[in-house]
Amino acid sequence: MLKGDIRNMKLKAWEIAECTRGSIVSGDPETCFTGISTDSRTVAQGDLFIALSGDNFDGHAFVVEAFSKGATGAIVMKEGVLGTGTVVSVEDTLAALGDIAGYFRRRFSPLIVGVTGSTGKTTVKELCASILSTDGECLKTDKNYNNLIGVPLCLLTLNDSHKYAVIEMGTNRFGEIDRLSTITRPTVSILTNINPVHLSGLRSISGIVKEKQAIFRNTMKDGFAVINPHQEHMDTVEIPAGLKVVTYSTSGPAEVRLEKVLYQGLDGTDIVMDIGGKPVNAHVPLPGMHNVSNALAAAACAVGLGIGHEKIAQGIMGARFPGMRSEIIVSDRISIINDSYNANPASVKAALQVLTSSPHGYRVAVLGDMLELGGEAEYWHVQLGQWVAQAGIDRLVVTGEMSGIISESSIKNGMDAHSVHVAKDLGEIIACLSDVLNKDAIVLVKASRALHLDEVVTRLKAVA
Repeated sequence: MLKGDIRNMKLKAWEIAECTRGSIVSGDPETCFTGISTDSRTVAQGDLFIALSGDNFDGHAFVVEAFSKGATGAIVMKEGVLGTGTVVSVEDTLAALGDIAGYFRRRFSPLIVGVTGSTGKTTVKELCASILSTDGECLKTDKNYNNLIGVPLCLLTLNDSHKYAVIEMGTNRFGEIDRLSTITRPTVSILTNINPVHLSGLRSISGIVKEKQAIFRNTMKDGFAVINPHQEHMDTVEIPAGLKVVTYSTSGPAEVRLEKVLYQGLDGTDIVMDIGGKPVNAHVPLPGMHNVSNALAAAACAVGLGIGHEKIAQGIMGARFPGMRSEIIVSDRISIINDSYNANPASVKAALQVLTSSPHGYRVAVLGDMLELGGEAEYWHVQLGQWVAQAGIDRLVVTGEMSGIISESSIKNGMDAHSVHVAKDLGEIIACLSDVLNKDAIVLVKASRALHLDEVVTRLKAVA
């Protein structure tokens, strides 16, 4: 379970009961909580412990332990759960966490940026936070904790010193973006793109549009939306009439647009942006044109907030990103593109473009299943095989339940069958790569997180 570093909260039990529509079943209504925890293992003195429940855990079993470790209160949704401190009963503890975060968020007035989209959310979040940090203290979502637990815990770390906050919002089922943006109430909302992701929950592109556009409905009325109007499906997104719109694009008219690419490499891309008719040079410290687009999105957000051009360029260049996302590892023996955190059709296609644009003499892709594609899973893995064949790489290693579909499609579309390998486990993957060291080779590693291909990267780094 996640736990925010929340030690400035200072909320009383009666406030908790009021904002969650709960009732105090034991203890003093004036009890003051100085922090929140959802994990009994890391409870601190003065915490309010929230007993979350899921498919594989039940926080109610740890209420007594939380009190023994110093918690002064607990929020529960089961009868008969008491302890040595104040207990608030609610209908749903997960909803209560969000309610508390929304209540706490209204105590402060930072300019909040909400970021959602099918791909690029974490990268855009980091770019925005880096730019805004040049102008004032900026809170940001940790790593990619962008769900109904992570977002509230992040908001509960707000304090008076924060001029800005950048909150990433993810979803895999209907209603999540509406809930997260209702809690957050962003000043600026960025929709990075609409691509086939989480189709098992959102069912279709129209479902994705419906879910993602909810962020604009909950954006502050004097705020604005940031979009690339030239991206596929963006013309179907509804933006409320009261919001201003700031546009960006790599290929068409926009308030922030790509004017020129000066250099492309594994260490990033040097570009010239046109911002309101003025050229601005910037270095995007991640490879690939998809990351240029992400940088333009962050620049458009900054323009809307009145950040100067020099700070925009400085912030883009200085951004740092979580591991396993377009991470480039270079050694004398082999180069690795570690993009093993997650995978969907759009992100895999972009990663293949990075691979093929590298200057190395031998290019290898280690790919695994793209999960959560629902009934379209087979179609998109057939497409993946076609993209691999078109990329003209030297070797393909595939693993996972869809590996046969990918390999068959790649061969059918022109890849040499002797260069395609299906591996059933980590050992076989490494065996397929044993001869690429010292060969001026670069290896792309990408799949959905559940396939644990980061272990491949770890093994390659050990011999690199």
